[in-house]
Amino acid sequence: MNWLKKNWDWILVCVIAFVPLFSLYELANFNFENNNYDFLIFDDYEYPPHIAEQMDFDTIPGIKFAIHTTGEWAIRFLITILLCTPVRILFGWTCSLYTRQAIGITTGIYVLLHFSLFLKYEGFFAIFSEPELVLGFLAGIIVVALMITSNKRSMKLLKKAWKKLHRMAYVAAGLVLLHVILLKEDWLVYACILGLGFLIRYKPIRSRLEELRLKKA
Repeated sequence: MNWLKKNWDWILVCVIAFVPLFSLYELANFNFENNNYDFLIFDDYEYPPHIAEQMDFDTIPGIKFAIHTTGEWAIRFLITILLCTPVRILFGWTCSLYTRQAIGITTGIYVLLHFSLFLKYEGFFAIFSEPELVLGFLAGIIVVALMITSNKRSMKLLKKAWKKLHRMAYVAAGLVLLHVILLKEDWLVYACILGLGFLIRYKPIRSRLEELRLKKA
């Protein structure tokens, strides 16, 4: 029971990480028998009626839905890890190292899934066909590098360079935001959340907010 109390946030991250995969698993078909067909095939995704009415179409290829879903959740997890410090400044809630690692690794896994599914649908050279895809690819490289080094061994090996490397998460966030804007996806919410997070971290504002929080405590 004590272990659950200490690690509830880590467990929550792990549970949330699996939730989007269930919707993809429902669409996925695995071919173990016929080598003439792809091993992984996705059924078409059918939108709920109220969304289909707004969009004027009711289904999309399952692979496109899978690409969109993995990309969207990769962005959400990336934003979440960048919000750990602003949340601590505002509310005093400390995010443990293990929880940060769990969020970072989950972000990297979703980036790899997003990239792999895109390769399956479009092919590798399609990445360089549009600026928004190049931006997304660069952001993905940064996130995967951060995922690989999200462990104590890397911290010991890289020493001061580890912090510098992991500050690249902000660069990745900027590239991702441009990626989403150029794709004409819903970017405004992401931009507002990231902008607010950066504003809270700004030193004069951060100091004032921490001072107010301590006074209320």
